[in-house]
Amino acid sequence: MASILSSAIIVNAKESVKTYSDTTTALYEELRQIINELRADGFMGDASEGFNDFFTTKATPVLVDNLNSVTGGVNSMLDTIQEQLLNTVDPQLGDANRNPGQ
Repeated sequence: MASILSSAIIVNAKESVKTYSDTTTALYEELRQIINELRADGFMGDASEGFNDFFTTKATPVLVDNLNSVTGGVNSMLDTIQEQLLNTVDPQLGDANRNPGQ
């Protein structure tokens, strides 16, 4: 089914990306807090330090850095679509359709 691309669709998509990013960031912070509380409540020693190192060096980059990279890329792509298609091509086509043959 065909759809018509509009600025509103781009705005809605960017809002959805922001909502997704905000939600995943909040979930990450909640997980980080749970880990901090677990470690403070008696999970200590090498196992605790190893787990914390794993979470900090392996899980955090995936959960934070990669998410920021992906959402930034999606937003950049949406901005490019807005600038190159909707802001330039569509008005030119609109003018040509209003004044055919001139």
